Amino acid sequence: MTELTTTTAGPGSEKSKLHVGWIMPPFFHELPVDAKDPEELGERLGQTVTSVLPGGTGEQQVEMFLMYLYITAELQEAGAVYGGFCFMDMDGRPSTASVAVYQTPLENTTADDVLADALSTLRRAYPDDDVRISALPGGNGNGQAVVRIGDAPFTLDPADSPTGEAVEVPRGQIQVYIPLPNDSDMLIFELSTPCMEDWDFYSELFATVLRSLDWATEEEAQMAAALSQPQPIPEVKPDPEVVQALYGYSSRILDGLSVQGRMDEGNQVSAITCPDCWSKGMRSVCSGRHQWQIDDVDEVVLGNALGRLKEQLPALDWTQLGYESGVSLKAHGGGDPGYRIGVTVMRGRRRIVVEVIAPCIRTVRGSADSVFG
Repeated sequence: MTELTTTTAGPGSEKSKLHVGWIMPPFFHELPVDAKDPEELGERLGQTVTSVLPGGTGEQQVEMFLMYLYITAELQEAGAVYGGFCFMDMDGRPSTASVAVYQTPLENTTADDVLADALSTLRRAYPDDDVRISALPGGNGNGQAVVRIGDAPFTLDPADSPTGEAVEVPRGQIQVYIPLPNDSDMLIFELSTPCMEDWDFYSELFATVLRSLDWATEEEAQMAAALSQPQPIPEVKPDPEVVQALYGYSSRILDGLSVQGRMDEGNQVSAITCPDCWSKGMRSVCSGRHQWQIDDVDEVVLGNALGRLKEQLPALDWTQLGYESGVSLKAHGGGDPGYRIGVTVMRGRRRIVVEVIAPCIRTVRGSADSVFG
C-alpha cells in the first residue's frame, strides 16, 4: 500500500495525524517524481524502461523513455507525490496508463466546502467534461469526492518527439478530489491513458485503487498498535500467486526443521492486514498469511528443531531477526525480504507452530510528516 501521514493543528492543541494508504496494482511501475535533479531522473527512468521493455528495440525504449520523461516532468511540476505507469499487452497490442496522486493542504475550511468549491471550479474550467460529486467506491465511511472525467491531450515538443516534430497525443483522464476527514489535506487521484480503446479496463482498475483507500486517526492507530494480532479477513481470498509463494516458504521451513510430519494441522491461508499497517489503524487487505502446526513431535526432535533450522538460514538465503534457543525463531526471506517467518516451539504440547507472512503491497513514500505513496 502507498501510505501517507497528514498533520493538522488546531488552536492551542497538539498536531493530529491521519494515516492514509492505498494499494496500487503490482504491474504498475513507479515514476521518479521525487528525483532531486535531471541526471537522477534520467538514470532511474532509464532503468525502469529497460526493466519494462527488456526485449524491446532501442527505438522502442527511446520512445517510451521520452514519453514518460515528459509525463514525469509534468507530474513534478504539478507537485505529484506519487506517479506510476503500466505497460501491458492487450491481445498483442501495447497499452499504457499512468496514475498520479497529489496532496493539497487545506486551511480554515471543511470537507463540504471543499467539495462545493472544487465542483464549481472544475465545471467552469472544463465545461465539456463530466464533473460531479460522487460517493467513494468502497472507501472509508461516507466519504465523498468530486470526480472529473474528460480529455487531456498533451503535445510532445519536437525535441522530445521521435519524429523530430511536435506531436499531439490524445489522452483520456479521470480526476478524483478527496478531502480527508481531518480537514487538513485533500488528495487528488488522477488516471491518464492515451489508449482510449482500453478505457473501460483502466476505469475499473482505477476504481479498484480508490476502493483500497483507507485511513485512521493517530488515536485509532495507537489503539490498533495495542491489539495483539490482526485477524484474517474471511470474505477476501488471497492472491493465488501469493498462496503459492507462502506454501513454498512453508515447505522449506518444514525441510529445515527436519521433523517428520505434515503441515495439515491448523493449516490456514488468509488474506490479512499486515502487522505494520494494522498498527497504524488500517484495515484493508494488504498481505497474506500461512499458519500451520505439527503436533506430537518427539521430545528430542522438538528440542533440536529450531537449532537445525537456524543453521539452515544461510543456505536458504534467509536473515535471522530473532532467536530464543528451543523457543522461537524469526527471520525474513533474503531473496524477498518482505516475507516474514516465525517458528515457535510449544514444549508442553509437543507442538511446532509456523507463521509465514507475505510482503505488504503498500509502498511507503514521503517526507517526515507524510507517509505518501
